[in-house]
Amino acid sequence: MEDKKIGDNKMAASRVYLALGDSMSIDDYTGVTGGGAVNQLHRWLGSKWTLDDRTVDGCCMSGVPTGARGELITLTIGGNDLLVGAERYLAEGVGSFAREHLALLRAIRGANPDACFLVGNVYAPQWPLLPEWEAGLDDANAAIAHNAAEVGARLIDIRETFRGRERELLCLEIEPNLAGATAIAGLFRDAARAAGVL
Repeated sequence: MEDKKIGDNKMAASRVYLALGDSMSIDDYTGVTGGGAVNQLHRWLGSKWTLDDRTVDGCCMSGVPTGARGELITLTIGGNDLLVGAERYLAEGVGSFAREHLALLRAIRGANPDACFLVGNVYAPQWPLLPEWEAGLDDANAAIAHNAAEVGARLIDIRETFRGRERELLCLEIEPNLAGATAIAGLFRDAARAAGVL
């Protein structure tokens, strides 16, 4: 009987928060262990949630695992793809970016049809962007918003939250510092709360 109780307690604590994506989600640039957006959100979720953290510094869309499962999923992705392919996207537009992003979201949603799925967009780095780069980022974020809606995910508007506050929220010109990670975690928390997860 005691074993059954222990098993029941494990079952009660088995909801999974699956974190996917890049350095917008990680601890590394916050200067604090557990300071990243993912770990901050996990603390807010509480002890009944298990964190499956698959975020990786420098991650591009092709590196996001698509078969993992969770009841809550956060995804921050696209910034590294835009940096690596900047010249091509400026010349050709962001059509290929949009298609790859949608395919990724569909794959994640396919493995997690009932999950609360939170998809972040991409902020600008600290330095002022050239007008054509600004327009390209706007186009990419419009694609991210469209794709999130397409798969029934909630858009997390990191871009608008960081706009004009880049020097406050970023370090090394492009990475979220502790304040930036806290801002992202707060957006995740508010969206999870609105979805009834928190």
